[in-house]
Amino acid sequence: MEAAADIVRRESFPRLRVEEVASRAEVSVGTFYLYFDGKDDLFAHLVIEYTERLRERVRAAYAGPGTLIERLERSLEAYLSFVEENEKGFLYFRDAGTIHTPVGRLSSWALDQHAADLRPLLEEGMKSGGFRHLDPQHTAQAIVGLMQHMAGWWLEHREECSREELTHFLLSLTGLGLQR
Repeated sequence: MEAAADIVRRESFPRLRVEEVASRAEVSVGTFYLYFDGKDDLFAHLVIEYTERLRERVRAAYAGPGTLIERLERSLEAYLSFVEENEKGFLYFRDAGTIHTPVGRLSSWALDQHAADLRPLLEEGMKSGGFRHLDPQHTAQAIVGLMQHMAGWWLEHREECSREELTHFLLSLTGLGLQR
């Protein structure tokens, strides 16, 4: 997995070859196929692992001190940092995330995972009166979908929008929709 992730970070997933992954991992190609059905299966496993890594960062941001908006801002910063660190893999995931796997379509599965993590923060905000009462599931899906889409757009248009501008835009838009 680490050998494949390194190739994806430096080159891109489409350029990854099973033979190179096996060589870097110091295993035979046959051994690779004992663990993975092929390149798409490897991709699905990478997405699942990296989604969990991202979730850990974002959940830590939600759990820290501060107002609900400050915690949301920290989670957005964690998300954008992760996306930037894993740019080539993220863009490939965005473009090919409809691969069907045991967890379903990868893009839908990953969005559902992040929305499930955001939902308790939204519910806390609604319960405390800081956020207006909206369906927390729909709201979480909308915010995560917007973040995911805009992160991909930003990676391809950095000359048009700095990370700070993107963060401000997303916080302004979501903050306006959430706050009373």
